[in-house]
Amino acid sequence: MKAIVILFFLFTGIIFSQSIDGNISDYVIAMNESNNRNQNQNTNQYIISHNIVKIAQIGNFNQANLTIISNNAYVTAEQTGNNNYMNVYKKADEINQSYIQSGNNNYISDVSSSSYSRGVESMKVNQEGNNLTVFSTGSNSISRDMIINQSGNSGTIYVFNR
Repeated sequence: MKAIVILFFLFTGIIFSQSIDGNISDYVIAMNESNNRNQNQNTNQYIISHNIVKIAQIGNFNQANLTIISNNAYVTAEQTGNNNYMNVYKKADEINQSYIQSGNNNYISDVSSSSYSRGVESMKVNQEGNNLTVFSTGSNSISRDMIINQSGNSGTIYVFNR
């Protein structure tokens, strides 16, 4: 009989010890908000202290081959349309580049010189239309902050920097 009474008190103690005052959804919401705050802080810290290359492609059969070697880089590559291709190779202390292609069958080739470029490489290439091509090689003080805008159909631009 003593064993049954002891088991009864243990069992009721377990039941009462598992009850929670308040609404359980309030605890879940508070926990999720805390986790989201920590995740946002970690993401912001990562963005501040690392190189960033953003690629956005909308359409079919688009390709982007980027090789970025830099201490500090922020590169944006966007392609909207079909059969667009981008081949970029950069090697510099700091790189701030933007490539935007809208249309079909467009191509961008932007290769910096084989030696490590000192300073900042900054350039924007915008193409809007079909069958457009930009070839750019090398970098120098003249090409710094260069903006290439090409629109229409079936055009080609060559830029050779030494």
